Amino acid sequence: MQVAGSQKIAAPVDTVWACLNDQEILARCTPGCKRLVQVGEDRYEADLELGIAAIRGRYKGRIAIADKEPPSRYRLNIEGEGGPGFVRASLVLDLEPQGEETLLKYQGEAQVGGPVASIGQRVLSGVAKMIMGQFFGSLAREIEKRKAG
Repeated sequence: MQVAGSQKIAAPVDTVWACLNDQEILARCTPGCKRLVQVGEDRYEADLELGIAAIRGRYKGRIAIADKEPPSRYRLNIEGEGGPGFVRASLVLDLEPQGEETLLKYQGEAQVGGPVASIGQRVLSGVAKMIMGQFFGSLAREIEKRKAG
């Protein structure tokens, strides 16, 4: 399944980049994140609790940031497994300066398997967009808090 989208954030690229590399901000912005622990440079283990359609569950996962090109791009690799199945995703995040704002664009692909995959591609695509929207909306709010001091 392909995922892509964009979010305009009212902050300069350097601020957005710093927040995207901050473990605490990533934990607060990731929907359903109960725990995010650094296990290496740019590598984390996570416990997530998510509901996808009628299938709710807990996932243990790994998140890795790779292919960094500060302050404009990185790849986010996500793997998670739990009772409802598994998810693997790889997203490229691109930051484009637009004056005092940043256009954050993402694109990539996700694979879902197990019982959660039975809900259908169209529903999963909608859920993926919703989760990405929650993440980037939370990121924008975190950046606003940081700017406010």
